[in-house]
Amino acid sequence: MRIGLALATSAAAIAIVAAAAPVAEQIVGAATAVKNDVRIRKPAGGVARPVALRQRIALGDGVQTGAKSQLQIVLLDRSVFTVGANARVTIDRFVYDPGRPSSVGATVTRGAFRFMSGRGGSNGSSIRTPVASIGVRGTILEGVVGPDAALIAAGERAVGRIASDPETASLIVRRGPGRATQGGARPGAIDVSAGGRTVTADRPLQAIYVPRAGAAPIGPFPISNAGLMQLQAILHPSVAARLGILGPEDNAATATGEPGLTWPVPSQPARPPRLRPPGGGFDDDAPPAYRGPGNIPDLPSVEPRRPPSQPQSPNQPQNQAPSSLRAAPAPSDAPARAPTSAGKPVATDMQQPQSAPPAPNDSVKAPPQQPGPTPTPTPAKGYKPPK
Repeated sequence: MRIGLALATSAAAIAIVAAAAPVAEQIVGAATAVKNDVRIRKPAGGVARPVALRQRIALGDGVQTGAKSQLQIVLLDRSVFTVGANARVTIDRFVYDPGRPSSVGATVTRGAFRFMSGRGGSNGSSIRTPVASIGVRGTILEGVVGPDAALIAAGERAVGRIASDPETASLIVRRGPGRATQGGARPGAIDVSAGGRTVTADRPLQAIYVPRAGAAPIGPFPISNAGLMQLQAILHPSVAARLGILGPEDNAATATGEPGLTWPVPSQPARPPRLRPPGGGFDDDAPPAYRGPGNIPDLPSVEPRRPPSQPQSPNQPQNQAPSSLRAAPAPSDAPARAPTSAGKPVATDMQQPQSAPPAPNDSVKAPPQQPGPTPTPTPAKGYKPPK
């Protein structure tokens, strides 16, 4: 009796200890890139905690990203899983043997994601969304689940007008590699199953859309450049912010007319460039030294030289211009030139404006000469002083 009671007590104690012992986590990869608000919730529950760079990711961890956030996970088989903004992703299956193709299973309930197969092609990998199951055969794919998927699909001609569930709609795009890829890479493909039907995308940039639960897949069809850019804006928010690309939600709020890619409008638009008039002229925005075509350069004023108040000495000339600005001596057969102010160049082809033409008998009178030897000035060619 006592022996049986002791055995029962020991068994109960062992069971309590086993229940209290934590289950060892199966590590599947590590966080290699973290942008902004990224958190992980453990399978046992509790509070979601921020993710640190190089933090280990375990099987069953639930990834949650905020607005303009991003997480990249490199798995043990070198598969790369990228999670975009406002996403909910869980890696719930991972089978890895270095000598065999690996198998990855993940569930995406919301947001954008990108998956690149690792070693061996990961032929048994699959990704589930609320409305579809995606089989991955050694390739790269991108997708989005939720309102963004419905907004992007609304701009695709192949989809047209169709009823979509904004909470569960799923858009999947095969990125590559293609058949012409060199280096031994396999082209691969993706199989999307929904509503009792399976369709295959085996070419780069082919897209498949599942609008709601129970609906058959639409596609494959070539995704437009606008749709691809909007998908990249969700997957890589920091790059989209630098390039000024709007995501689907922002695009829907600002777009007018046919859906498509919309670029942001700056709060203070730049002043448009001013065009110069055809015949020349100064531009208000041009630097001070700028002149438009056809402008005449500024010329120095032409003034007759005033006689000095005091005689100048030949050895010590006063108010004499530098040698570089002195007028060259006129040849013997050249006409006389009017005197000029010291230090000021003489205009060669400019006539001084006159109030009235001179009379035929009028002659040019030179200014009175003061005592003292002074250099004989030479007037500009064609210069006539006022009467």
